[in-house]
Amino acid sequence: MPTLEILSGKLSGKTFTFTEEAKIGKDDTCPIRITDPGVSRFHAQIRREGGAVKIEDLGSSNGTYVNFKKRSKGDKASLKDKDIIFFGRTVSKFWAEAPPDGAAVSLDLLRQTVPIRGLKCPSCSQSLENAFASQIQEAERVEIIRRLGLHQLPPAQLKQLLSQAK
Repeated sequence: MPTLEILSGKLSGKTFTFTEEAKIGKDDTCPIRITDPGVSRFHAQIRREGGAVKIEDLGSSNGTYVNFKKRSKGDKASLKDKDIIFFGRTVSKFWAEAPPDGAAVSLDLLRQTVPIRGLKCPSCSQSLENAFASQIQEAERVEIIRRLGLHQLPPAQLKQLLSQAK
């Protein structure tokens, strides 16, 4: 059953399972209620359409991002297992089925989303994934900090959060 796992914010670790459709937003009528300040009353909607699960932004103020691509109002995006979705500053992960038992909630979650697997040098076909692992990891960390607005936190609090995310 499709599941949305919340990875950051007040609802971190909570999962929402749905069958046909679910609205996401601050409104009390939304089955997936997220009270993040960057989330609109009716922010987005996830629904089954044929054999696919699709997400649609409902005209939210801050947008809905699927794998770091902003979705415009009415622009439907098909979701795949382990896609990362941002609602305001709330980071979530889509599971086509329920998350595996004991799935660790971690901000080191982009490894399977950012297209780095199988990167090869165009001239010699040597794998670049290992060669650039530290740069890729740093870029992921910077992107998470930026997307969540963590750069606005006091340095000590940011350092503590980053140590917990490792």
